[in-house]
This record gives sequence, C-alpha cells and structure tokens, in this order.
Amino acid sequence: MENPISIRDRWLGALCYLSVLVFVPLLSTTKTDFLARHSRQGFALLFIEVVGVFFIWIVDVTLGRLPLLGFLLVIALRLVFFLFVLSMSVMGFTKAIFGETWRLPYLDELADRIPVHESPSQ
Repeated sequence: MENPISIRDRWLGALCYLSVLVFVPLLSTTKTDFLARHSRQGFALLFIEVVGVFFIWIVDVTLGRLPLLGFLLVIALRLVFFLFVLSMSVMGFTKAIFGETWRLPYLDELADRIPVHESPSQ
C-alpha cells in the first residue's frame, strides 16, 4: 500500500498553484515526491504566467496601438491567457488538495526539467 499523503503536503501542494506562493513549498525543508511534483508544476505555471504577461505587454505596445483591431487582439489575448492560467491553477489546486498527482496539460515537459529534489526518506 502506498504511503498516505499528509494534510501538510496537500496544502503545500495546493499553494504551488497560487502564483508566487509556489516559493513557500519550494523553500520547504522536507519534500515528498508528491510535493516535489506539484512544486515543479507550480513553478512551470508561474514561469508561463510571467512570459505570457510579458508577451501580451509587447503585443499591447506594438499591435495594440492599431485603432480597433489592436484593441480587440489584446483583449482576446488577455482573455484566453487568463482563462488558461485560471483553469490550470484551479485544477492543480483541486488535485493537490485531494492528494492526487496529475500532469499539467501542455506544460508537463517544462515541469519535468525543473530541478526540485525530494528529501531523503526517513
């Protein structure tokens, strides 16, 4: 039988999907495989948030200056990006609270490259 996941790990795993709060579990001294997995995914999601906001800002200051088309383009990009990040955060938060491990759609390969190591077993 698999080790049950502690309430502490579940809540720390859920924190990983709340933007910059991912650093709380990342700086935790003890990390199980469950918490390390959610930490990697939460950090990958934060990275995508930062890159996406920067990209949308660039589009806004360039193409966004077009009278109507630019405005509509920026609004559509912001909406799609916000809904994507929100849905990934809600899914990750929910899965972590219920003690489930999952893979972030489209971001799992990026998350696998982040070097978060589990603490040695006791």
